[in-house]
Amino acid sequence: MTWLIVAGVVVGLGIALLAAELRPAPPDLDTVLERLHREPVRPHHGRPLEPPGPLDRFGARLVGVQGKWIPLPELALIGRTPTRFMAHKLMFALVGLVIPPALTAACSLMGESLPVTLPVVGSVLLAGALWFVPDGIVRGEAKEARVEYLHGIAAYLELVALERAADCGPAEALSRAATVGRGTVFRRIADALDRATLDRRPPWDGLDSLADELALTPLQDVADIMRISGTDGAAVYRTLRARARNLRSELLAEELAKANVDSERMVAPGTALVTLMTVLIGFPAVYQIFQGG
Repeated sequence: MTWLIVAGVVVGLGIALLAAELRPAPPDLDTVLERLHREPVRPHHGRPLEPPGPLDRFGARLVGVQGKWIPLPELALIGRTPTRFMAHKLMFALVGLVIPPALTAACSLMGESLPVTLPVVGSVLLAGALWFVPDGIVRGEAKEARVEYLHGIAAYLELVALERAADCGPAEALSRAATVGRGTVFRRIADALDRATLDRRPPWDGLDSLADELALTPLQDVADIMRISGTDGAAVYRTLRARARNLRSELLAEELAKANVDSERMVAPGTALVTLMTVLIGFPAVYQIFQGG
């Protein structure tokens, strides 16, 4: 009975650690400063800063091992660092290693004997399977974040077009349009523009860097359009409005395709439910007919 309690405590601690690591962390001041400047001037105190999470130190060591397999654009979309991503993968793998021995110990306490190789093989397989769980989580969150970013970029295109129609310069139009919104998209755009200003670069170069970081082609289109306006003095009001209209049409087409797929998925459950209800309603009558005969 004592070992069963110990196994339950170990599993409970693993679940608690998993929930604590998946909970959104408070904003880190170093990350905010890094968004403003890629190479901020740091004081030379000779003492490194402590990582924000207990597993981030191990995650930082695994970043170099994982290398190019880290989904950097997806992580940038959801605002998660590669270090925290690798820490989550390590945590999931550790949970996978602990669960089979804990279950084996619980079974042995209840009088059930299991082969020794079963927990070993089960731990390796479960740890390997759970190692890839954060990848799926990040892809799902990044897919939702990408749609949010594209909607924000469509609104930003409209705002930049209005600023240009009000005779604002290209750089001023980009900056003023970014200060209108309060969402994540506008904040990231404003940070990119501020970083370009601090680096003494044109604002469209800052949008270029952000587009490469997030892998968003529409944001690259904004940079290209405003670069033409800034260097050649071209009138880009109609071009910006047309690009925003096309982007909204693409988003609407994706939503319609997703709705059609969801509707098709509901056909089979609906058919099964109708068939079951028909059988349940008609069975008593059929049964009475055969019994009466």
